[in-house]
Amino acid sequence: MNPSAVIRAILKDSVHRRLVAYVEQELDRYIDTICAICQIPAPPFGEAARSRYVADRFRQAGFQQVTIDEAGNVVVPYTAGAGSAPGRDALVVSAHLDTVFPARTDVRVRRRQDRLMAPGIGDNSASVAALLFLAEGLRRLDWQPPHDLIFLANVGEEGLGDLRGMKHYFRRGTPARRHTRAVLVLDGPLGMVSHRGVGSRRLEAVFLGPGGHSWGDFGRPSAVHALGRAVAAIDALAAHLPARPRTTLNVGLVSGGTSVNAIAERATMVVDLRSEDLAALRDLETRVRGAIRMALEPRLDVEINVVGDRPAGAIPEDHPLVRLAVAAGQAAGIEVRCVASSTDANLPLSLGIPAVAVGTKRGGGAHTLGEYVEVDSLVPGFAYGAAVLLAFSAWVASSAAAAPPSGAGTKAR
Repeated sequence: MNPSAVIRAILKDSVHRRLVAYVEQELDRYIDTICAICQIPAPPFGEAARSRYVADRFRQAGFQQVTIDEAGNVVVPYTAGAGSAPGRDALVVSAHLDTVFPARTDVRVRRRQDRLMAPGIGDNSASVAALLFLAEGLRRLDWQPPHDLIFLANVGEEGLGDLRGMKHYFRRGTPARRHTRAVLVLDGPLGMVSHRGVGSRRLEAVFLGPGGHSWGDFGRPSAVHALGRAVAAIDALAAHLPARPRTTLNVGLVSGGTSVNAIAERATMVVDLRSEDLAALRDLETRVRGAIRMALEPRLDVEINVVGDRPAGAIPEDHPLVRLAVAAGQAAGIEVRCVASSTDANLPLSLGIPAVAVGTKRGGGAHTLGEYVEVDSLVPGFAYGAAVLLAFSAWVASSAAAAPPSGAGTKAR
């Protein structure tokens, strides 16, 4: 498969041209949909209202088999013609529903000149809207995919959500695990092509001690003091982390103590460990656990719990899906960067299923209250996403007869 030739053919084809014309005609409604999604709070484990809204929008677009599964994912099979044949190869197109922001965050969208501004507007409300409009546009065109096509608005991508939506969808023994041949994830900025999933382990360390009065019981060990020693020891490890494979650590949350004049009985921290390489990640976890335990003294104890586990995985930069995503960007004049990141693509990649995450908008301030999306990037971003979807579809169709689905037991490397 010649990626540039495939993309040239797609851009000349009436399906892509009509999809782009459709979103241009419906731009105001597209923007309204982005805003409506954003203004429904969706913190990890609190995505239910947004799941219901997105499911209703798929039904309004004419999809009959719309379900919300046990995890909260919105699962929408695209049935063309006579419908899906059992056991056919499938392309999954996904976008995560959740945001990093707690439920009471002010998520009202403000429009200032050429920007939509609100927490979560870019990560990932705009991508969910793109997912909806891609599905709606293809259905209006009565496009006939040569394979199964699943639109998936999934939960649990952010924070301690720990990819629970993708883990549920691709759980062992399911048809999705057996028949998915490729996954396209809509997430990130326009120009990002992520084909390497950064693995992570999140550890919660709970320090426990006898506590006491800061004056009368002075000399007793403090859980907070132990936590401080542990943070200092973990920070010292940073100087010895490998640059390749890139490996990082961060103490992101700390809490504890009862009062300024009480020796702390309890203190907690949550540590984020990441690496592109699972062996490096395991080694770092061993060293961090050691640093935590070295911070103890008599009469203190610590409980270390794994609260997040994102698997790593990758496909090479010369994989056809990566080359297609890059070629689509080049054809559109988009500066494309192949990067490693932590997205929903991690899960299928770890199972040996080729997956790529791409962005469909420009913006900034991700994970901050000042997050924004540039309005003039929405149509070009949608056009790019549509080209990548159609290109991935062509690859699935061309490779279906060549080998069994790669998720049938092999691991991505």
